[in-house]
Amino acid sequence: MMEPKELFVAAFYGEAKGRTPVYEQAFASDVASKILGYEAATGGAMLRYQEAVAGISGERAHKEFIEKVKHDIIKLHKLLGFGAISKPWLYGRPTKQVSEFEFLYGDPDGYWFICRYDPVAKTYAPIAYSDPPIWRDEGQIKEAVDVMWRAVERWNEGSKEAFENEVAEWKLAGGDEFELIWNAAGLSVPLNERWLTACALVPELVGEYLKAQAELGCLQLESLAKLGVRIVWGGGDLADNHGPVYGPKFFRRYVLPCYKRISEHAHKLGLKYLFRSDGNLWSITDDLFIEASIDGYGEIDYDAGMKIPELQERYPKLTCWGNISCRLLRLGTPSQVKDVALQIIEQCRERGRLILGSSNAVLPGTPPENYLALIEAANTVSHSK
Repeated sequence: MMEPKELFVAAFYGEAKGRTPVYEQAFASDVASKILGYEAATGGAMLRYQEAVAGISGERAHKEFIEKVKHDIIKLHKLLGFGAISKPWLYGRPTKQVSEFEFLYGDPDGYWFICRYDPVAKTYAPIAYSDPPIWRDEGQIKEAVDVMWRAVERWNEGSKEAFENEVAEWKLAGGDEFELIWNAAGLSVPLNERWLTACALVPELVGEYLKAQAELGCLQLESLAKLGVRIVWGGGDLADNHGPVYGPKFFRRYVLPCYKRISEHAHKLGLKYLFRSDGNLWSITDDLFIEASIDGYGEIDYDAGMKIPELQERYPKLTCWGNISCRLLRLGTPSQVKDVALQIIEQCRERGRLILGSSNAVLPGTPPENYLALIEAANTVSHSK
């Protein structure tokens, strides 16, 4: 029987047929706390608030918090039988605390934003900006393009070293027991008024911004390959339940060539590249998984009409991760979760390219027994094989 790490990697080669690997890119800290039996720091918006509370006390407190995050994620993943780990999405240290639940990031005299934590909903998100993301003129977009190209040009001046050091630290933390997957080589147009207006008024500038992102992503891929990372968690949110926010025409003209560039470079380096976005992507799946030859797809949004069995029927060599509705996990019963999970497993098992998990992340307030039912479904198939 394969160990969890071997099983996770096997799913990218069509070899995870006897048992189904399970994985989450983000596991809400409150849910993990109930499973582990102590106050844990593992993921979700709550984790970014926990980081702010720790980080405001200073650099040493922040470093100690990051070590706790690593410890708690590894302990949780080991308990649940996950074969991989990745660094969770964090904001870094805030500059100052504005109120009990509000923290400012950035330069108070320059660019900054303020995030607020809602202790009931357990959300933590920006509520104010020094430069609100509204449309004024194309000069804003030109400046962003210049900044992105400077990041490419200055990669070797310090960014590369910092990037590689962080990857190496997480790789050391996971040891031989976990496959380290890394969030890198992402590609996205910010989904706000400024950038969506730019897509309509100055699309060539947005295209240039995407090209710079792609080039920076390729540099990141080279560092990851050098450090022994084999699977890259990329992609970028671009859709809602109705389809791509900026439309398939814009996607094919400006976004697709950049994904082809990233995917080709990943394959040249021997890496597997996984695209992530929730929402309904059916109008561009051929572009992503045939034209761009992307290896995997995650955040597969069951509630938006994306179903793994249908995807793998159309793209038999596509590794798929997720697809258990986050809504079902939060509001359903353990038997309902298990039944849906078993249906997906039974329809996809023979292809050996399924990684079971939520459609996006384990959200705050998810009953632990519901998630454990998902794990039980994977193990049920394993024992019956």
